[in-house]
Amino acid sequence: MAITYHAGRRIQGTNDPTLNYGTKSIDGSYTVLKFTEGGVFQPTSAFNVEYLVVAGGGGGGGRIGGGGGAGGLQTNTGHAVTAQSYSITVGTGGVGGDGNNSSGQATNGVNGTSSIFSTITSIGGGGGGAYQTAQATNGSSGGSGGGGGGNASGSSGGTSSSNGNNGGTGLSGASSAGGGGGAGAVGVGGASASIGGAGGVGLSNSITGSAVYYAGGGGGASDASVSAGGNGGGGAGGKGNSPEIIGVAGSANTGGGGGASRNDNIQGATGGSGIVILRFLTSDSIFHPSTSQVGSRFEETDTRKIYHRDDLDFKE
Repeated sequence: MAITYHAGRRIQGTNDPTLNYGTKSIDGSYTVLKFTEGGVFQPTSAFNVEYLVVAGGGGGGGRIGGGGGAGGLQTNTGHAVTAQSYSITVGTGGVGGDGNNSSGQATNGVNGTSSIFSTITSIGGGGGGAYQTAQATNGSSGGSGGGGGGNASGSSGGTSSSNGNNGGTGLSGASSAGGGGGAGAVGVGGASASIGGAGGVGLSNSITGSAVYYAGGGGGASDASVSAGGNGGGGAGGKGNSPEIIGVAGSANTGGGGGASRNDNIQGATGGSGIVILRFLTSDSIFHPSTSQVGSRFEETDTRKIYHRDDLDFKE
């Protein structure tokens, strides 16, 4: 915040328009701040907050790929904050793996990146595995693990941090990959050439005042059917037989894993970006204005304070 000192003991300041203070909403007695990109939370007093911190989901694998693992999810109802500035990081979704790269090999999906608030770090979801020449790769580890690639001798799902669940296994000897793990359940293993593994379900959370699912795993690829992404933004897995269907991206700001793709030269889908949400009693809390007030200014004189915005003034 820029502050200017004027004659007559007046102080004038404006919020820094380059900073994101979150999108503010009111739910009864509570204030809710939602961050869909990096920003700053600035309490000016000590109080407790409830938080939801969801990382970016992993990308789906290419070429008989496993589904991307969901971003790690952490929540708590009594986290103490004090009068200081807290940097908010919102994780991005990992891109999908190549069906064939320049070396002629399929690749795993890329892991999502972490979301951070205060001392809480939720880990990005693991990328889904793939089928390379004569071998299937394991899903990558992450917040939730990516599903294993299909065919050859099969593969393992990626393992989870403490923020989620493991990915499903890829099926040996058949074009059927595992689903990515979700915050609420492990990814389903590939069942047959016709049926890939579904993504693990996410978790429901009501921090905004309404129940919403977050952090579902992406679906694994197969020859003949579309495998579901996990409830919570997980993208569906693709299939190879006519008509070909490619994997579906994880939903934005859910941490859902990306769906995998089946055929050569087709990239797996990108994981969904993460989110950070804070909730606290309005009556107990003093904090920096939200983004809806960026561009406001204040003046302080000997007798009163005047708070200006484009649409209204507050005087005391």
